[in-house]
Amino acid sequence: MLVGMTLVVAAIAHEDDPKDQNNEPPFFGPIWRASEGGIAGETFSSSGVQLQAWFPFTAISAAATSASDSWGYVSPSGREYAILGMSNGTAFVEVTNPAASQLVQFKARPASASDSLWRNMKTYQHYCYAVSEGGGGIQIFDLAGIDTGVITDLGTVTDGGVASSHTMIINEATGFLYRMGGGSSGIRCYSLANPALPAYVSAWNPKYTHDGAVFVWPSGPYAGREIFLACGGLNSGQTDTGLDIIDITDKANIVVIGRATYANAAYCHQVWISPDFKYAYINDEIDESSFGVIGLTRIIDIQNLAAPFYAGGYTNGVVSVDHNLYIKGNNLFASNYKSGLRIYDITNRTSPNETAYFDTYPAENATGYAGLWSNYPYFPSGTVIGSDIQRGLFVWTLGAAPITISYPNGIPTQIDPIGGSFNVATVLAAGQSIAPGGATLVYNTGSGADLRVPLIPTSPGQWKANFTALACPSQVSFAVEFTLASGSVIRDPPSGNHTASVAYGESVSFTDEMEVSANGWTVGATGDNAVSGLWERANPVGTTAQPEDDHTPSGVSAWITGNGVVGGGAGVADVDGGTTSLTSPSIDATLILDPVIGCYVWYSNNLGGAPGLDSMPMLLSNNAGTTWTQVELVTASPGSWTEKRIRIANFMAPTNAMRVRFQARDLDTGSLVEAGVDDLRMFGFDCAPPRPGDINGDGVVNGTDLTFLLSTWGTSGSGDINHDGTADGADLTLLLSDWG
Repeated sequence: MLVGMTLVVAAIAHEDDPKDQNNEPPFFGPIWRASEGGIAGETFSSSGVQLQAWFPFTAISAAATSASDSWGYVSPSGREYAILGMSNGTAFVEVTNPAASQLVQFKARPASASDSLWRNMKTYQHYCYAVSEGGGGIQIFDLAGIDTGVITDLGTVTDGGVASSHTMIINEATGFLYRMGGGSSGIRCYSLANPALPAYVSAWNPKYTHDGAVFVWPSGPYAGREIFLACGGLNSGQTDTGLDIIDITDKANIVVIGRATYANAAYCHQVWISPDFKYAYINDEIDESSFGVIGLTRIIDIQNLAAPFYAGGYTNGVVSVDHNLYIKGNNLFASNYKSGLRIYDITNRTSPNETAYFDTYPAENATGYAGLWSNYPYFPSGTVIGSDIQRGLFVWTLGAAPITISYPNGIPTQIDPIGGSFNVATVLAAGQSIAPGGATLVYNTGSGADLRVPLIPTSPGQWKANFTALACPSQVSFAVEFTLASGSVIRDPPSGNHTASVAYGESVSFTDEMEVSANGWTVGATGDNAVSGLWERANPVGTTAQPEDDHTPSGVSAWITGNGVVGGGAGVADVDGGTTSLTSPSIDATLILDPVIGCYVWYSNNLGGAPGLDSMPMLLSNNAGTTWTQVELVTASPGSWTEKRIRIANFMAPTNAMRVRFQARDLDTGSLVEAGVDDLRMFGFDCAPPRPGDINGDGVVNGTDLTFLLSTWGTSGSGDINHDGTADGADLTLLLSDWG
């Protein structure tokens, strides 16, 4: 169940931040840990990043409405803790064993503050500090007892101007805390000589400062000086936005020594630097909506602090808004709202190369201010955490999957009612092993709790999954789980289940390969208003958005939304201006048992100026089109023909007047939509068990079949019923047991 998100934000909050204007509802679900197995609640695409735990913030505090920033802490014992900012407070989660992460405590915001979309935390020695746009000054937590579950709230420090803050940074080398933003504020400096009670020292307020990074410079004319890189500008950072380089060593005499900006600057948001102190990497939060720039991170050459300059930029081309980034060694960890964690190799400082990712926003890759807010990659163990506005805390490990699961004969889509099985193969990463009894088939027939049976090892890395007797016809959902010696439980699929029909075979009652003629298909329906890209039956002309070939192996034609031209661009004949509908002829679904409509669909909506914002409904009618029910919403753009199967009984009673409709639509300015449909069929399921003795397939086992067997005796011909390579007495026994 999803409910609306209502935030109570102090009047001094950062009201022009687009996140506050584009709130989406939070995710409601339980905490998930890899050590416990089970389903993670949603399916996340990833590469080179393994999910170990997920803490939806609603499972930490039911009163919370959003999550924001994240940071980390390592206790003197070496135990590691994630810190999550939430609308109503701060959560502390132990991630020492990432697959078994545990909530330590949730600490409420100060009573003097309001709930807020923004909360930012940093650590120094055994203290954690939290600030917010909701006010309350600097909230201070003592973490000395965190290993025993004790976190002490020491109260707040509110001097130094307004009580609200947007962000905060700490220079551990100098022992100074800097809070930024809040109203029209710049930088406020606090001494941590007494870390339990930060002491206000001074402020720098010529400009609004949104965020920054501060370091003791290692070399050059500013060697040993404390240098602050500040993202901000005038008019709350939206005018004359850019990067100020500030010598903040003398808090009574803060001096700007350099400034850099860049083309299409809309809102200089956050900055971090390379480990050699040569380049600064900036994310601009509003250039996507202001200038149509897609996820472009700017790189500033800071080798001469007094004369920094734009050295280039990079983007992975995935539609998203770039947000907070941090650098550890030669790896840059970027949080992009709707495309999640993106990891880049910056060995070549001005030409980063993406090496891994984990997308926390499953719905789409698109511009917009929802999804991953920040990340923290500095745990000594290599564990990485991320904070998502709607979904809370993610705990990850990097590298290849500890176990790779595959299916030598494919993932089954049909399971025999008696003796149904399939094969599984596993490859373990170095140093990994499967715990004794740790290989399991998990399945559900829809009539109760999951059933769990051991996988049977057949050879090293090879397993057989055996179902018990299943009802026919029916559907079974299933997954395989492997518990590793480390305690992690790896499931395939990671979220949800595979699904198969239970039957011995299929009985097809209707098929149309779109090759002969329109064959009763109609284009157009009430409400259609597309001005181009209407459905037509054609031999497709391939583009980056449209297939070159239909799906039928021996065919050439399919229904597609407007045909391209040879050498033309992707948008030559795409759907524009509204909806175009394609409706099938009437099909009799009463001729077969438990009828299913199957077809192959092509859909593309990942190109253009506003990709991923459209969809294609599939509708079903059992009264020849008088009324319609949506049975699927096609959104993915896989770049290939994809099979769709609709079990009619899941939505309505099968009749002799079934029709299916496809509505390709362009409802968002700048979207590029292409669609196709091919190879429609109606089929049901065969529940009669196969008869091995019926060699000639005439439905009875009699003397004719015996003659076939005897004529191939001693060979591997058709009489070899048990397929052991020879027609012999064992096959004769099978035939006689099946006689009649």
